[in-house]
Amino acid sequence: IIAFTGDEETQQATARMLTEQHREKIGAEYAFIVDGGGGQLDDAGNGYQFLVGVAEKTYATFTVTARNPGGHSSLPREDNAIFDLADAIKAIQYHRFAVQNSELTRTYFARTAPLLEGDIGEAMTRFVADPDDQEAIDTIRARPEYVGTLGTTCVPTMLKAGHAENALPQSAVATVNCRIFPGISVSETLNELKMVVDNSALEWQVLDNPTSSDASPLNLEVFETVEASLEPMYPGVPVIPQMLSGATDGVFFRAAGIPSYSLTGIFLNPADDFAHGLNERVPRKALPESMAFWHSMILRLAGN
Repeated sequence: IIAFTGDEETQQATARMLTEQHREKIGAEYAFIVDGGGGQLDDAGNGYQFLVGVAEKTYATFTVTARNPGGHSSLPREDNAIFDLADAIKAIQYHRFAVQNSELTRTYFARTAPLLEGDIGEAMTRFVADPDDQEAIDTIRARPEYVGTLGTTCVPTMLKAGHAENALPQSAVATVNCRIFPGISVSETLNELKMVVDNSALEWQVLDNPTSSDASPLNLEVFETVEASLEPMYPGVPVIPQMLSGATDGVFFRAAGIPSYSLTGIFLNPADDFAHGLNERVPRKALPESMAFWHSMILRLAGN
């Protein structure tokens, strides 16, 4: 079964429609999502790892609003909507959600650690041995590319306040984007944010309709087929399962009971990864390589 969607970067309405209205047409044992994952190249152009997304954090966005009677700026009040919102934002800044670990995250760290030099690789190895190792946790959390593997993250991304430069603000709004660890609900996360901020006068709203899904199993058939299909081009490259912090259509298929694996046949140097930028690009040789990879994958899994 091949399904084409074109709105993964907007509201993902096509994937929602397929799983909610046409579930009987997509009754597959598992699904490949050709988005996310893929190979990574070093500066010499050698492939050193290949990532397969088997889980996805829940993408949830909240707004928090502070309200105030307002007034003229020449007559300032002790209370101020912007002050209240700023206090809330600072509380979120310093909050750390509980460290989480699963078979997936431990496998990811165990297979990634040997590829990294210095403190970060050592920290991953220590975390696998002892998930309560605070020094290892701090080292991993200090790296933006790995912090999301340890649990839920929430960060303010947009602000809107006031209506005139000479008036006290009657409202101030912050948008807070969260990537929630699988198994933790949107409502649990919102309640924790409210507790951290500790201001019952603030108004919270969940935007859109967040969808959560459990991790897919580490399917041996899938990983062996990926390894065999990569062998002609990148022999011996380690295939590593990962939890995606970004969003793909896979979340809807997993939620509908279809285990999903996010990957591409593209190898790219992380330094050249300008995803969503005006300069987004892939190496020219990645195109024929990716076609050969998927040709092999399809023949091995469905050729008979």
